[in-house]
Parts: sequence; structure tokens; C-alpha cells
Amino acid sequence: MSPKNRDETAPSEAQKYRIAIRGRQRHPTRIPWTAEGMIPTTNPLSDETETLLARHEIEPEHPRQVARLALALFEGLSPLHGYGTSERRLLECAALLHDIGWSVSGPDGRGHHKASALLIREFPWKTLSATEVRCVAAVARYHRKALPKADHEDLKNLSPADHSRVEWLAACLRTADGLDRRHLQQVTEVSVQISRQQTELWVEAPGRIDEELAAADQKSDLLRNLLPGALKLIHRHPSSGGSAE
Repeated sequence: MSPKNRDETAPSEAQKYRIAIRGRQRHPTRIPWTAEGMIPTTNPLSDETETLLARHEIEPEHPRQVARLALALFEGLSPLHGYGTSERRLLECAALLHDIGWSVSGPDGRGHHKASALLIREFPWKTLSATEVRCVAAVARYHRKALPKADHEDLKNLSPADHSRVEWLAACLRTADGLDRRHLQQVTEVSVQISRQQTELWVEAPGRIDEELAAADQKSDLLRNLLPGALKLIHRHPSSGGSAE
């Protein structure tokens, strides 16, 4: 049971993105270092997102870790999805708020993903357009359970382009959520290596993360639907630099 009852290709063609999510390394995501860690609050949504997070989330360490991981995946997968700053800020917002529905759900958390989406839609946003609010809510809603479908209420009134955007962002969020399955913030770095036949996610953690890898593999169903080839998750110990397989 999860915490709080919650639920060989040619090397020249491979692109590798190392995204540090802890420590003082320099890295593409430019998440600032603070005494509390690397907090992904680098866009104008910060104040509103933090307000909603503080209002409903009793375990903020988990969504912050998931946001770091989701942003790392987003950056690493950018050659495939082609999105930029606008989508990145929506993903960050959705990742930080994906579990706020627990505050209005039963003790088993049943339906909390849908409750999160509702809370996001009902918040009086000043920094998001109506379409962006629907996108953020949909991304949070699809962090678990069913995959996005065009006839779902959450996707109504969104354009095909927005449907695609929601799918990619939700795919990053679902996988990232799996990588913090036990809510222990064990994963310290994620690297993405893309080749013609396969995309590899190199997951760095100092100890055993069997549950996290299994959950991420299960929750990468949407990501696998979007990738041109296979997907493989690999655990790497930071001390050895090699695979734990």
C-alpha cells in the first residue's frame, strides 16, 4: 500500500539529456537552489499554484519531487514532442497540484485525480487563460487511471492541438508519479536517451527503487503510446555510474 493509503542503435543518432534534480549541478532546467532544495517555481504561476498547493496538500514533498521528475522528462523528451516554455509551465503547475484532490476525497483516495481537476478548474486563476486552465486540469486528471479520450468531459472544448499537448504532458506526469511511488523522494536524477529504435530512461538513485521502477513502467502506458519505438527504464547507482540491471 502506498503512503497515506495512496494509492543497439548507432551512438551518433542518440541524444542524451542529463537533468539534475538534486544537488548544485548546472543543468538545462535552471531550477534554482534554495536551502530546502531545488524548487521548480520559476514562472508567473508560482504564487497562485503555491496558494492552491498550501490550501489542499498535506504532503508537499511528493508533488514537488514529481514536478522535478516530470520537468526532467519533459526536457529530455523535447526532441520528440517539440514543446517549449508555455507547455513546460503548464506541466509544472499540473504536477504540483496533481494530488490536491485527496483533500476532498475519501480516506482511500478514490477519484482524487478527478477531484484535483475540479479544484483546478474552480480556482480563480489570473495567470492562465480559460483554455490553459482546462489543459492543466486535464493533465492533473490523467496522472492516473484512464488514458485521455476525445469523448471525455475533461477534454471537451479543447482543440486537437490541445489534446496532443495534454497527452504529452500527462505522459510525463504519469511516469514521474510512478518514480516517487513510495513518496520517499529516492530518485536523484533522470536521463533520457533517444535513438531510432528505443527511448531509455536512466533513473539514478542511491538505493533500491524496485517499487518506483515497477510503478513507472506501469504508468508509462501513455508515454509508450506516444513514442516512435520501445521504452526502457534503467536504474543507475550514482556511485558506480553503471546500470543496476
